[in-house]
Amino acid sequence: MKQFFLNLKWLPEFYFIMVSIFWFYLSVNIEHSNSVNFPAVILIVLFHMQLFMNDQKFGKILAGIVAIGTCVLFYILSQRIINSIKFDQDSQIFTLEIGNLIIVNFIMAFLMYRKNKIFKIATEE
Repeated sequence: MKQFFLNLKWLPEFYFIMVSIFWFYLSVNIEHSNSVNFPAVILIVLFHMQLFMNDQKFGKILAGIVAIGTCVLFYILSQRIINSIKFDQDSQIFTLEIGNLIIVNFIMAFLMYRKNKIFKIATEE
């Protein structure tokens, strides 16, 4: 059981790698172009680095960047809702999808920050 919880601490990194890969996949398939989504590739590489290096400061910085990016996503979603003329079923489904993404991103960023904070305290003792 202890091994299960030990592996569960890496859940935020795996989640953000999965979201970045999904973002890369969607951007390549929707545009049908030969361009590469470099921000998604950079995020994939950064979270892989954090997964293998397990640096506390770098983990806190990544958690902060994700939290700021999620705040920006929340602001963009709220502006889209405020400025929409009609709020039909497609808009409601889009709002639910992005809203769930925002909530889970905040939770995972918090867990990632907390894990690095707790890990730092545990290594100091």
